[in-house]
Amino acid sequence: MNMSATFLQKRYYTEKISSFLTPSIFIVVLSLFTLLPNVSSSQDSQINNIIIEGNKRIETSTILSIANITKENIYSADDINKSLILLKESTYFKSVELYNDNGVLYITVKENPTINSISFEGNSFLSDENLLGLISLSERKTLLLSVIENDAEKIANAYVSSGRIAAVITPKIIERDDNRVDLIFEVIEGSVTEIEKITFIGNRIFSDFRLRGIIATKQAGIFRGFFKSDTYIEDRINYDKQLLQDFYINRGYMDFEVISVTTTMTREKDGFLLNFSIKEGQRYEYSDVKFISDEKYIDLTEIQDLNNINIGDRYDPRRVDDLISRVNNKLSKGDIDFINVIPQITRNDQSNSINVKLNLLKSKKIFIERIEITGNSTTLDEVIRRKFDFVEGDPFNRIKLQRAIDRVRGLGFFNDVQVKTSVGSTSEKIIIKLILDEKPTGSLGIGAGYNSSDGSVLTFNINERNFLGKGQTLDLALSSSSIEREMTVGFEDPSFLGRNLLAGISFGRKTSTPYAVPLKVDNTFIAPKFRFPLSKDSTLTAIYKIDKDDIKLHSSSTITSPIINSDVGNNIKSGVILKYDIDKTNSVVTPTSGFKVFVQQELNGFAGDVEFSKTTAGIKSFKSFFNGELILSSSASSGFILGSGANVLDRFSLGGDSLRGFRNYGIGPIDNSYTGSDSNGDPLGGNMFSTINLEASFPIGIPEEYGVFGGIFVGAGSVWGLDQTLSGSSVIDDTAKIRAAAGVSLFWDTVIGPLRFNFSRPIAKETYDITENFRFTVDTRF
Repeated sequence: MNMSATFLQKRYYTEKISSFLTPSIFIVVLSLFTLLPNVSSSQDSQINNIIIEGNKRIETSTILSIANITKENIYSADDINKSLILLKESTYFKSVELYNDNGVLYITVKENPTINSISFEGNSFLSDENLLGLISLSERKTLLLSVIENDAEKIANAYVSSGRIAAVITPKIIERDDNRVDLIFEVIEGSVTEIEKITFIGNRIFSDFRLRGIIATKQAGIFRGFFKSDTYIEDRINYDKQLLQDFYINRGYMDFEVISVTTTMTREKDGFLLNFSIKEGQRYEYSDVKFISDEKYIDLTEIQDLNNINIGDRYDPRRVDDLISRVNNKLSKGDIDFINVIPQITRNDQSNSINVKLNLLKSKKIFIERIEITGNSTTLDEVIRRKFDFVEGDPFNRIKLQRAIDRVRGLGFFNDVQVKTSVGSTSEKIIIKLILDEKPTGSLGIGAGYNSSDGSVLTFNINERNFLGKGQTLDLALSSSSIEREMTVGFEDPSFLGRNLLAGISFGRKTSTPYAVPLKVDNTFIAPKFRFPLSKDSTLTAIYKIDKDDIKLHSSSTITSPIINSDVGNNIKSGVILKYDIDKTNSVVTPTSGFKVFVQQELNGFAGDVEFSKTTAGIKSFKSFFNGELILSSSASSGFILGSGANVLDRFSLGGDSLRGFRNYGIGPIDNSYTGSDSNGDPLGGNMFSTINLEASFPIGIPEEYGVFGGIFVGAGSVWGLDQTLSGSSVIDDTAKIRAAAGVSLFWDTVIGPLRFNFSRPIAKETYDITENFRFTVDTRF
């Protein structure tokens, strides 16, 4: 028991001592830590001197500035490390070392080399100039490995964009003295990876052939060496999707969708197979088109007459846009401003129909605060402003603005014309900013042309269409062909006396030997003219022209018609020409709808040796169908001469381009009593003529990039009427006899210019007419 009590007593005291020592030890240890010196503080040191080694191009002061270190300051190890990081990030150095030796900081650097030269080896498809424009490195810059890698990738991407996805770019560095290097990009261009075949899945309405003509990517064909759209370019696929989307939606398939596009390599790994998986959906049709408006001054009956969308027509959103445009034009011409045409489209999935409601709502009144014109370094502002039929302070009308932009483009002075609008000083005002990119308007050119009827033509031309930036035209032209030589000098000022009045003058000399007419004519002329607008769409031109003609028989002619013999000699013709033009086409550049009308009256006899009047009138209209794929043009013209002073060259003639299927001077009254220089007799022309021509142009299934499309034409006309019909003992037939011809055309836009091939056959002709079954023309400048 005593032993047990002793043990328990010892255990009790042990626990008491332990409970006392534990907090005591903690307090003692904590006190020792507070008494110890700070370790980090002991690592701080004062930099008494800085020694920089290894720098040759980089100034010492620049290195110190980058490191952010100065002498006589205290820095910690962290501060030194931060300076090291700053120097490495500066991109000036290949390597940097810093160490502190008893207050002396040593900075040892090895500078990055500078580029002495950059060259390319193995490239032929892309020139050195093209590749230099792609990369960011240049001579005398610091060489950075990361930038080299980026530049090599840029070059590779350029080759991928051109269809050479196997191109390999290897940069190499050749060291030179003074820490300079030559950088060489070795290029293995590889062959072009072409699209061998394009297929479609899910198309029920349109064939693969039709859809391949829509997208920008093309299959490799026989002309693959000339066209680049048959190469695989990934970025072009998204554009192809959009083209397909637009194609189907514009034909009524509102739910069209491109599900996926897959590309696979051919077995030989030298081409791609491209497949589009699509969902066409159902076609929708128009069910009704209505106009509504709360504005009492708008005549909805007149607006409704503009609607050309019929119930049952396939849905095409472009037709709605076109209808809105015509409504806006109608309102604009009626000086009705601040009206918005808001379309409300409702679809009925049960009947696959579309209901259109056009609401004419009064919009917020906005006025033009300022018109800013930029980019016209040569052309004066006033030349451009004359094309606007509004000024600052007028109501803003987007249709009028678009027409003005179209007229500015029609000047032909600018590569690009852009317009931006922004809010003015208040929400009721708008600022119009016109951004122009001028192009050279002067030209010194040599031209060549040929047509199968009249032969070759050579031209030399010096032309300035924007003389002194005033929009004035100065022109000197020389031309020579197998039938004509001409020199003319002309000058035109479209804003004579600061007004919307064109004034000009031309003079020159022409020597011609017209085909089939046994005459040689030397003509000298001078012709001042004026032209001014009568309305927004019409102009009147007045020309006073004095001609001096020296008419001789052609040297090869021995026996000619007495009627032509009577024209031989010298005479002076003095007359006034008045021409009235109306232009109602939708574009002054490339019309696809609308019409043009002209009436021209020539009066001779105010002075000179001859008296006669010559009247000509014509109309030409344009109409597009099938969403602009088919363009139909029709023209009709007619004329008559009163008085007996006109010679064979003043009288009307038809053939060539005026009536295809017949040669120039190929139809009309003719004198067969004398063989002359032509076995068909001597053409005499006529005092009256009339023609009508119809022509259609359309795609023929050849991909767009080939620039080939077709056409058909039919024309009819007649030339008749003579003051003198007696030739020797015979009487010349000068009655009106209709000639007609039809044919097909092939148009081809080539690198040497636009080619047109006409294949025609006469439908109605006389035995003495001179036909022309084939004709082609080319006109180019080089």
